[in-house]
Order: sequence, then C-alpha cells, then structure tokens
Amino acid sequence: MKFDNIIIGGGLSGLTCGIALAKAGKQVAIVAAGQSTLHFSSGSLGLLGFDNEGHAVTNPLEAVASLPAGHPYKKIGVDAIPSLADQAITLLKEAGIALQGDISKNHFRLTPIGQLKPTWLTLEGMAVSDSCDILPYANILLVNIEGYMDFPVHFIKESIKSKGAIVKEATLNIAALSERRSSPSEMRSSNLAKILQNEGLLNELVTCLNELAREADVIWMPAILGLTDASVFATLKEKVNKPLYMVATMPPSVPGIRIQNMLKARFVSLGGTFLLGHKVTEGQFKGNQLISVNSSALPEEPLEASEFILATGSFQSNGLASNYEKVYEPLFDLDVDASAQRTDWVKEDVYEAQPYMEYGVSTTEKFQVLKQGSPISNLYAVGSILSGHNFVKLADGEGVDIFSALTVAQNILK
Repeated sequence: MKFDNIIIGGGLSGLTCGIALAKAGKQVAIVAAGQSTLHFSSGSLGLLGFDNEGHAVTNPLEAVASLPAGHPYKKIGVDAIPSLADQAITLLKEAGIALQGDISKNHFRLTPIGQLKPTWLTLEGMAVSDSCDILPYANILLVNIEGYMDFPVHFIKESIKSKGAIVKEATLNIAALSERRSSPSEMRSSNLAKILQNEGLLNELVTCLNELAREADVIWMPAILGLTDASVFATLKEKVNKPLYMVATMPPSVPGIRIQNMLKARFVSLGGTFLLGHKVTEGQFKGNQLISVNSSALPEEPLEASEFILATGSFQSNGLASNYEKVYEPLFDLDVDASAQRTDWVKEDVYEAQPYMEYGVSTTEKFQVLKQGSPISNLYAVGSILSGHNFVKLADGEGVDIFSALTVAQNILK
C-alpha cells in the first residue's frame, strides 16, 4: 500500500498533522495501535499554563518568549505561534469542535478534583473562570449521578467553597441505571454517555435538574454527555431553566473522546485512511530515508510513503521506553535526548518536576529525527515524543502537539 504520507500515531498531534496534509490534497494514512491519550484529556487545550518557576501564565504569547532554547516552541519559532494558533482554531472549527478561549489571555478550567488551572482553549459548555481566585457564580448546584464514582464531589465542593461560592450537592437517581449500578465498570463516563443519548432519559434528567436548581445560579454536572458531538448536551442545556455547565471527570474522558472522534471524522471526510489496531512493528531504511513500515495487522504488506511522521507520544503511550541501562525509542531506535545516568532520570521528591518528563527523540530544526547522529530526511517527529518540555509542569502539551504537527505539515508541503 502506497501513500504520500504515513503518520504513526492517532492522537491529537497525529490527527492534526493528518488533517492539514489531507486538506492540502495529500493521500495520508494514520496508523494507530489503539486509542490515544485524548481519552485522558480534560476537554481543554493548553498552550502554556505555567512558567519554569511554576507561576500561572496570564499571557501565553508573552511567556513563550522566555522558554529555554530546547523547548519545541523555539524550533517552531516564537513569531510563528500566533499564525499557527489561528490555523489550529480554523482546523478545529472545521471539524465541528466549538471552543472558548483567547490566545492572548489564559482562562482557568476546572479539573476533576476542583482545581482551577490555566489553559488556552476549552470546549464550549465546560465550566471555566477568568480568575483562579473567584468563580463567575455565587450559588452553584453540584450534581452527580448515583453510583458514578469518577466524579469526586467532595473535593470539587471544598474547592468551590474556598473560592467564596455557596454550593449545594444533589445526587440524581435515574431508574434506568439501577441494574448497571451493580457493576462499577458499567458506571464509567463513556458507558453513561451512550445510555444518556436516549430522549426519554434526557427528559427525566431535565425534570430532575429543574426541580433541584430553583434557588441556584448555575448547575454543574459531570461531563458525561456527547461522545461524538455536542448535540446531546446542547439539547439538555436548552431544556434546563438555569445555566448548565459540564465539569471534567476522571478518565475515561468524554470530552477528550469527543475531540478525538470529531477530528478522526474530519480526517476521514478529507479522504484520509485511518488504520486502527495496526501497531507498526518495523521500518525499512535506505540510506538516510525511511522507505516503508510494516504493521501487526498487515505483516506481509509494507506501507510505503514519501514522508513519515512519528506521533507515538511519550512514555505513557510507549513512544518512549526505558530499561536499567537507557531511555530509548522502541520502534526505530532513534537518537534520544536523555541522560545516560539512570540516577539523573528522577528526583527523590515526587512533587518536584521529574527530569525524564523532558526526554524525547532528537530532531533537527525542522523536526526531522536523528538516527546514529544523522538526520532521517523524510521521517519527522511531532507531539509529546519531542524532547525539551515537561507538559505536566508547563501545561503546554496540547500546544506542542498541535503546533509541531502544523509546522511539520507545512515543512512537508513546501
């Protein structure tokens, strides 16, 4: 099978790059071993949430300039960030993903345990605030579904109260879920999202919410609606008498799954080929170029392309791995920016920024990967497999994913 471009990895960076290339008329295949880390996403896309000292960033465009030289944004070019942000918003809108946010000023998203963290973009309908100290509502009804354990109401309530708001709790007992409550695995957000698409159950939910929220300014409930788009939540919000917003839950994340599903649908609509369940097992090199790859599902049929993009992620998704001797890239044995001393990989204090989080593959200024010190001219890396940033410390993961993907797509199309 031959394509213009093959992307290894079907997460945010892989899908973004695939859409940009497919939109330009390229024949693109995305080869994905399984579901991506978007399933752990909160429904927000961070550009730069914190600086290197751990202070919340108000204006991410200004703060980007002070990042160290090894950060991926510096290879992208700080001056290119505004244009790339505009391209990203257009790409997301064309996929049907409605977002709130402004690149010149971070807002604060509500985490699954009630903390307010700075971010760039958040799905419309999610609970956010312009300030980390004050919430936009004084009287909040916090609602959960009986038996749903991935929404820690107590932590969220205490956090809300610490911001000066009055909070009332309510637990909804939906009869149709009574049998499923006997098994915790049935009461996961993705399962609830499928069940609550039923019009009758939605109407039952509307009746309960309107009854409970008579004295509240706003209703906050777990983000368990809308795996494929926002229409179910929009229907609910239209029928409820008070403002209604969703709060991110523990994984699996319905907002994250929705973003993946909508980006995938957009990629396929542009003619892209999405090969799910195809783990790339090896690659064939000729000189300084990658010629083809093989997948577990098509072991006898090489997948050939002019350019390849590595979007396999970091340690969490096995884009990087380690043993007692080294940190390494397990697919092509590419060069990695990492300390050779195992004792340097971590800090003893678990709350400190861990050095290994900044490890990643070595690349040129154009994000071409290196192997034994030499660039592979047609193999690029994008997203969290890149070295030079700690997405937990800086809250920049989605920005690195999107902007590196768009940059590589532009480099290929030139």
